Amino acid sequence: MQRQAHSHSQDKVLEQAKDLIQREIKFCRTLRAMISRELEAIVLNGDMDELSDILGQKDEIISQLQLLADGWKDVLNDAGLPENVKSTDGFGVRLLEMYPNDTELPALIEESREVAESIMKAEDDAISELEKHSAGLRSQMITRANAKNAAASYAKMGGGYFY
Repeated sequence: MQRQAHSHSQDKVLEQAKDLIQREIKFCRTLRAMISRELEAIVLNGDMDELSDILGQKDEIISQLQLLADGWKDVLNDAGLPENVKSTDGFGVRLLEMYPNDTELPALIEESREVAESIMKAEDDAISELEKHSAGLRSQMITRANAKNAAASYAKMGGGYFY
């Protein structure tokens, strides 16, 4: 009977882990799509209002991912994983060791890893584009400020000569 309870507990842990991984993948895919929209707002549209809206939406998704990360604590404790394996490093490997006969888990873990890598690369690209764009905006603002200063200086000197 105790063995059956342990098996049920382990099955519960596996199902919880799969659910969390699937939810993470869903949120990560949404986040990845938002990063693409962010790049469009920066590069194609030059629309800072749209960019600001997208960044706010990204913050909401990131908050949801943080809540999921908090949910992992319970699953990891239920799984009886030692503290040094509770980080993302080694966790997937440990889950695979715990459930070697599960056919869905390897693909879920791989998909989760791939989408996380995709997000990191896309985010780096978006940051790079934003830096380029903001450098261009800075240059435009400096040019406008210089023109404004030149006009103010010209006005202080008495304005135009032809009036």
